[in-house]
Amino acid sequence: MSTSPTPRSFKRRYLACLLVATIAILFGGIANSGTQDPSVQEYYSSLESRLGYWILLGNTRHCGLYKKGQIWPFPIGTAQRAMEDHLYNRLALDNGSRVLDAGAGSGFVAIRMAEKGLNVQAIDITPIHIRDAERNVKTRCLEDRISVRFGDYHNLTEYSDGSFDGVYTMETFVHADDPLKVLRNFYRILKPGGVLVHSEADFTRNSELLQEVLRLSHCQNTLEKGALEKMLEEVGFKDVNLEDLTDEVLPLWRLFGFIGYVPYKILQFFGWHTRYTNLMAGVESYLHWGEGRYISVRAVKP
Repeated sequence: MSTSPTPRSFKRRYLACLLVATIAILFGGIANSGTQDPSVQEYYSSLESRLGYWILLGNTRHCGLYKKGQIWPFPIGTAQRAMEDHLYNRLALDNGSRVLDAGAGSGFVAIRMAEKGLNVQAIDITPIHIRDAERNVKTRCLEDRISVRFGDYHNLTEYSDGSFDGVYTMETFVHADDPLKVLRNFYRILKPGGVLVHSEADFTRNSELLQEVLRLSHCQNTLEKGALEKMLEEVGFKDVNLEDLTDEVLPLWRLFGFIGYVPYKILQFFGWHTRYTNLMAGVESYLHWGEGRYISVRAVKP
């Protein structure tokens, strides 16, 4: 003899359905637009990117630097400051030196450089980044050391030859549509003896999956191993020096892989995974760790 569902069981089913519906709405709301070849602005302006960077990275758009062999990734902010300090040390410039932050994001790297004594011209092509950077710089009362404006490193004609002591990119050179043109621009605006530092990624093994991830995040010009050094020398830079920091950024990517694995696999089962760019990049990068590198490349204009 069958029994009727109790009010309690109805309540449980209702709550379960509500939870599933809420999750579905949330995931649906943060999905990317499905653009075949999204622009840099589309990638960074998507709700998934904005929420992900805010929740996990404190609205800072770069990796943290850890000790080799470290597993625990927290506090992430401390590791990010360590990465910024590493960049500052690689620049090795005197106080008061003028530097270009080529792709400043929300301005946190520029803020760290200014706090250490550099004068920073921060540029970006994404309007929400410029607004964030201006607000963050103002909050820290660093307007006298940091200037924020719209700017594209493919076109730096507003800056005269030899007008900077240093130039750096923090995980933004991978977005270059014409990497060689960008490097020539950097070379022109640097003074003799000026320093260029890239904190970027390259890859050691190409694949269709890698190119799919790079396309969705507008990083399709991420270079193969060794290509950046050759391009720097072709442009005219000297004393090209590379540090492989892959092991030192692993804790954060391990975290991305762990927390994203189950949701990603569910989405992949339904064929929806490419609509969640950062989730896909985080999980696949960790699953294929060792097929790419995180590098710091320093070069000097003679």
